[in-house]
Order: sequence, then C-alpha cells, then structure tokens
Amino acid sequence: NGVPSETDIETDFVSIFKSTQGMPLVWCSGQNIDRIVTVFRAAKKSGRRLIMDMYTAHLLQATGNDRLPQAHWPQVRVFLPQFQKQRIKRLRQFDLARPYRPYRIFAEDLAAVTGSSVMLFRDSMRQDVEAAKCMDGACVIYSMWDGYLQEERMKPFLAWLQQRGIPLLKCHTSGHASVSDLRRLRNAFGSAVAVPVHCAEPNLFAKTFDRVQVHPDNEWWKVE
Repeated sequence: NGVPSETDIETDFVSIFKSTQGMPLVWCSGQNIDRIVTVFRAAKKSGRRLIMDMYTAHLLQATGNDRLPQAHWPQVRVFLPQFQKQRIKRLRQFDLARPYRPYRIFAEDLAAVTGSSVMLFRDSMRQDVEAAKCMDGACVIYSMWDGYLQEERMKPFLAWLQQRGIPLLKCHTSGHASVSDLRRLRNAFGSAVAVPVHCAEPNLFAKTFDRVQVHPDNEWWKVE
C-alpha cells in the first residue's frame, strides 16, 4: 500500500541525524508516543542524546510504562521552554517541574551539544533556540501531517526557516489505517454498513467497499 512503517522512518531519521552537522530539531506531536520512541531509537543509533521538552517528559512519565524513554535515562535530557516555564509560574505548579531538575539541560548549555543531540521542537520554541545560539548547522525535521504546513498560521514559521537558512525535512508516516488494513476490517464485518469518518475523501469509500453510507459532518443519523 506504499505507507511507510515506523521502522522505515526510523531508518530515515538515522540517516538524517548522521548527516546533520548541527542539531536536528524534530517537530512531532508530544502525544505521538510511537514517534517519540522512534526518534529516541534513531538518536541512540546515531550516537546522539535526545533532548525532550518537559511536557513530553511528563507525559511519558505519566504513562507508567518504564520501557518508554524517561527523563532519568542517561541518553535523555529535559529542556524547559519559555512558554512551558511561564505556564508553570502562572499556575504555580512548581512541584510539577521539581522532579526533572537533576535531568535538565539549560539554554546556555545547548550550543555546546548541537553535534551530539537531537531535540524535540515546535514552533513555540523558536525564541528559545534563537537565544541559545544553537542553530548553526541545524535542520528541522517535520514529522506530522504535511497539510498543516499549508495553513496560514504556519507562514511565520516557514519564513523564519527561510530567513535563517534552515532546511526543512519531512519524515512522517500516517497513524491511520491503510487501505489494505481497512479492507481486512471490512471483510471481517461484511454484512455491516460502513460509514467513513475523519477522512479527506469519504466518497472514495463507496468505490472501494460495499454497503457504504456517507454522511456529512454535523448530520445526525440513526444507527440501525
């Protein structure tokens, strides 16, 4: 079906990390656990340490799964971006940040580790990396749905990349089911009616599967 697996993009990440002179900045969802594990594995294979923001570190800790990358692992460091720091101060959630202090890396230390680290990144961290002067030889790896880049809100970010001469690389695979997977599921419930939701081309379902009902967004319909 042509959809890359997480293993496929892990190989791509390793290649990018090894060929990047400075620090690769990976923009992925902090809630995409599979992707964060992929980035960590690729960083380790590349001889680099993973720097994650405190929100992501807290989310991984909250899973209770000690097989996922954790702040105390020697290959991990935790960075607290300004927007997260301001939120902690505003809500007076200092207890939330305190456990991560032994594992933190601070802005003044980032420039020294650009060649040996990979950093989880998002647009709101632009000022942090600018102030840290850690962008020499860097690249940004975009690991989310490509369509977001076409939105108006992304224009300042793309302009910043162009102004700074930072290459934007794309390394992503969908978390949605492939057509072959959907066909297997459909065959398992052959007599049921299939209703496509959360897709760009719902009418294509009727050309691919039997017993399809297409309902537009915000329409109430009865399940028989």
